[in-house]
Amino acid sequence: LTMYSALTAGGTRLDRNKFRDVLHNTFDMTDDILMDRVFRAFDKDMDSFLSQEEWVLGLSVFLKGTLEERVAYCFDVYDMNSDGYISREEMFQMLKNSMVKVLSDL
Repeated sequence: LTMYSALTAGGTRLDRNKFRDVLHNTFDMTDDILMDRVFRAFDKDMDSFLSQEEWVLGLSVFLKGTLEERVAYCFDVYDMNSDGYISREEMFQMLKNSMVKVLSDL
């Protein structure tokens, strides 16, 4: 909660840009699409901000969730149109972005 308070400057909501900064600086994430999808998985009320409760619940699953919770979380990240299925196109888009990043690092 200390980190959340620092990121929001004592406010009540965390915006997408600050969240992306946390993912980049803390977890070394650099893929834009993946960072946006992780934000969407955290943002349960879909208001484009993270409340303190969404922050805590999201990090809880992200860092220490059960296998079932982490599988559901990953499914939410890959299900780009939230239709309850991961299509071939959705999988292709996520993997393509990851592969482009890996190849550019070589």
